[in-house]
Amino acid sequence: MFKTLVSEIRRRNVLPTVVPYIGLIWLLLQVISVIQPMLNLSPLIGTLTAIILFAGFPVVLYLSWYFNFTLEGLEPIADGEEAITFGAGKWLLLILITLGSGGLGYVYFTDLKEQMVKQEEGLSQIKSVTSIAVLPFRDLSPDKDQGYISEGISEELTALLGKVSQLKVAAASSAFALAEQNLTATDIGRRLQVDVVVSGSLRVTGDRLKIRTELIDSKDGMTLWSETFSRKFKDIFSIEEQISRSIVNLLEDRYLESGQVTTQSKTASTDAYVMYLKGREQYRKQTTESIKGARQFFEQAIALDPEYVAAYVALADTILLLEKGDSRFGILETDIAIQLADQQLAKAFVRDDTNARSYAIQGKSFELKQEFDKAISSYDKAISINPSLAVAHMWQFLVYKKLNKHSQAMDAISKAYELDPLSISIINNYGLELTFRGEFEKSSVIFHKLLEEHPESPFGYAGLATHAFMQGNLAQSLFNWNQASKLSPENEAYKYNYLDTLTSLQLVDELEKSTDDPAYNASIFIIKQDYASLFEEMDFILQAYPDDPWVQFEAGWYQLLYGDMEQGISLILKANDGLSDEDLFMMPMCSPAIEVAWALQQKGEIEAAQSIISRCDTQAQLAENTLLKDNFVDYLQVRISVLNGSPLSEVKDKLTVAIEGGWREWWSEKDPILSKFAKTPELQSSFQRIKQQLAEQKQLAKTLLFASDTQQTEQH
Repeated sequence: MFKTLVSEIRRRNVLPTVVPYIGLIWLLLQVISVIQPMLNLSPLIGTLTAIILFAGFPVVLYLSWYFNFTLEGLEPIADGEEAITFGAGKWLLLILITLGSGGLGYVYFTDLKEQMVKQEEGLSQIKSVTSIAVLPFRDLSPDKDQGYISEGISEELTALLGKVSQLKVAAASSAFALAEQNLTATDIGRRLQVDVVVSGSLRVTGDRLKIRTELIDSKDGMTLWSETFSRKFKDIFSIEEQISRSIVNLLEDRYLESGQVTTQSKTASTDAYVMYLKGREQYRKQTTESIKGARQFFEQAIALDPEYVAAYVALADTILLLEKGDSRFGILETDIAIQLADQQLAKAFVRDDTNARSYAIQGKSFELKQEFDKAISSYDKAISINPSLAVAHMWQFLVYKKLNKHSQAMDAISKAYELDPLSISIINNYGLELTFRGEFEKSSVIFHKLLEEHPESPFGYAGLATHAFMQGNLAQSLFNWNQASKLSPENEAYKYNYLDTLTSLQLVDELEKSTDDPAYNASIFIIKQDYASLFEEMDFILQAYPDDPWVQFEAGWYQLLYGDMEQGISLILKANDGLSDEDLFMMPMCSPAIEVAWALQQKGEIEAAQSIISRCDTQAQLAENTLLKDNFVDYLQVRISVLNGSPLSEVKDKLTVAIEGGWREWWSEKDPILSKFAKTPELQSSFQRIKQQLAEQKQLAKTLLFASDTQQTEQH
């Protein structure tokens, strides 16, 4: 077979064609090697020529099998007395060979070109890493008054790297928080668990800007790369882009050319950019006053440059933060805030639809409008553009929670925490999620970390208060709500949680001293066992608000506990007519629906009652199946068991589970739903256990409150 092939090669005169071609390649390369330095040509000229010639070799070899190369052109080789025809099949194969060799040549040339350019720029890959953080640049300006610019540049670099690189990029807020502790770049890198950190300094003198940048290995503190840029201030965007491009080229096995990295905070007006950076500085402070100030700066930036996309996005973000929500800074009505924010987002999207933060803020707007599926879609889009945008992961977590998608919620908040481990809101939400899942040891560590990192924030104490309450440690919960309220006296949620815990512990003296809110009058009368005043109070409220279903339900509930059973049932069923489906089946107690079901049973409306019980049972099972741990859900299971006619032993077992999980409500013994078994020795022992634990918690609470008051007095 080999002899046949050699014979055929000779017959077809392949070698007389191929050998001269190889000689031509050698000759041309020799000529280029001589004239290239003489004419100062790019090394790529010789490389390109060589690749073209070598890529042509398979084509020449193929053609030489069927043709003789002569001065008059290509002459078909004869097969016997007839020339070989070059039909459609041979043409197709020629095209495939040409495309294949040309494609391989192009890929090789592109890769070689990138490597050569990177070497010329000093940007050959120096280290393979997976994560990075950008520290706030040091302000070396004469008056030390350019901090908002240095921090703004750090934020921009963080956003750029998150968009153009394949790295995990730590959030700027965490990097800033650690930098404020005067830690070294290496220590910060280790705390954030990133491979490398970007550090640097900035000096602004007149219209000149000098930036020095360093890339530091978190493991050993070695400087991997450094560069100094000295240009006019108006060139700040090109500097940001060049730094980001250089870092990607240094750390990743790919090459970004000039122009492939574009900052989305770019503006034609330097003054507009200054206003934008001042707004970002105020935004980072996260107080009502600073957010209002940030809004003004962003509006000024837009006035200076009506095409400024980043300013429109930042303004929309700021407006939503000013909405009157529990976790926001509350000066705008919700519908007004949404309308104003959507207007700014629309202007941003028209000018640029590739900004990750635009989609994140759009998602928050959809969330406020209760359009949760659209919110999830917007967050997905933001994350697809910038996977390191921690706030998008956190906001997505909040929506997943509302949709009862607890597995996805945990994934989202875990990712947010990984990217931004020092963010107050992210730490708080992560700790609460762990608490609700019953991972109390982990959540305790998280909340104590929050206290350590942010001692001025009330969130650490508020988180520990919830953490303690979920386990039935009411005294510790009360103490922590008290501490949170001291740090944030204007926060109504902290105040009312503190008062509610006082009520649960029946600390009536402290309750009366802490509030004059009439909403607590009923609780005070109950603790004092002044039932005459209780019903007098409720009759007055019923007359003042005769059509309020919540007033009817509260009055009915107190009648069931301490008054007339029939009147209580009547009021409960009357309230049922005025409450929405969403209000009726509120978790974790599925209340007031579960009380309505009991009332319907007492009236003989078994089918209607069973429909409600089944729905509550489904919701309770859903809560358990999603791994959430809540003693309120455990107690709901106790009530469902009684309503379903379960035996005493099952009710007893489920009540034991609830108590061991932290159920401490003093009204349990008088719960009308449990009245069927309330007098049995089995349940009486459980109720006695609740009383004993409440007494212990009450005494401990007094000790903790006294110690807290004493410490506060000594400090003053």
